Amino acid sequence: MQGMYLVVGPDTEVSPQQSAEVWRHLWAMRNLAPVSAMLPAAVSSPCPLLPDEPAGGVLAASLIAVPGDSAWVPLELDLSKYLARDGALRLSLLDAALRAAVAKGERGHESTSWPNAVQHADSRLNRRLAILVRGWGDVVARRQADPEALATLREVQQLASHVVAVLTKASREIAGESGYCPALDVAGARALRHGREMNARWRRAVGENAVRHRNLLTLSPWDVFPRQEPADFRYINLLPFLKYANSVSFQRDVDIGHWNVNEFRGFHERVGAILHHSGALPLIAKQV
Repeated sequence: MQGMYLVVGPDTEVSPQQSAEVWRHLWAMRNLAPVSAMLPAAVSSPCPLLPDEPAGGVLAASLIAVPGDSAWVPLELDLSKYLARDGALRLSLLDAALRAAVAKGERGHESTSWPNAVQHADSRLNRRLAILVRGWGDVVARRQADPEALATLREVQQLASHVVAVLTKASREIAGESGYCPALDVAGARALRHGREMNARWRRAVGENAVRHRNLLTLSPWDVFPRQEPADFRYINLLPFLKYANSVSFQRDVDIGHWNVNEFRGFHERVGAILHHSGALPLIAKQV
């Protein structure tokens, strides 16, 4: 289905009254499928040698903001499945599941028949994975932690950092066996034209940082809320964990029927501020 876009942001000249009207319309349509409010983020890489990319498209099934005509293998992993009864995470099982997801995504690039030549080329060049790790709010709730406490946010960020480290290590191990992401050669083409010394420096950097997959971790801002209850607005204090994402999904499974329009707007503006710091684009309301 062809999407319809409504852009509201710093590059859009609208009055405060018009902006408020836009938010009222978005609030009224919050549960009206197939309309979804999105804040597309720039797509990043765990490899510092690969630059961020603007996300001008969306994977309809998972509402992940992506570059247009890019080729992704989406996977999903639920943190709550690795919780012990006392709320502790079974890290050995979680790490094994994360590594398995990377391996499955790698196989997916080999087995997928892409719909056009552009996506086929992007698959070969970037080996993109969208490993959507969910259940962050569920972990906090099961541990009976205070979502407004700074200590809770730090624990969530430490877990996100751990997830990134495991995924990146798994991708690097595959790169050592099968070759690194070819996009690295494209990114390094300019450096290689600057003589032998720059060539050597680039090769050392690739050796230390190369990954097989340009993108790995996907997060959704809606996943800061426990999924089995109406969204508790206090959990928005956990949103800074989004900085660990390589791509962002706006898939929502939680009930926000008890929110008002100001809370709805406040949530998106908080998310927008975090993503803008990472190079995100303005607000989009998209029909998919």
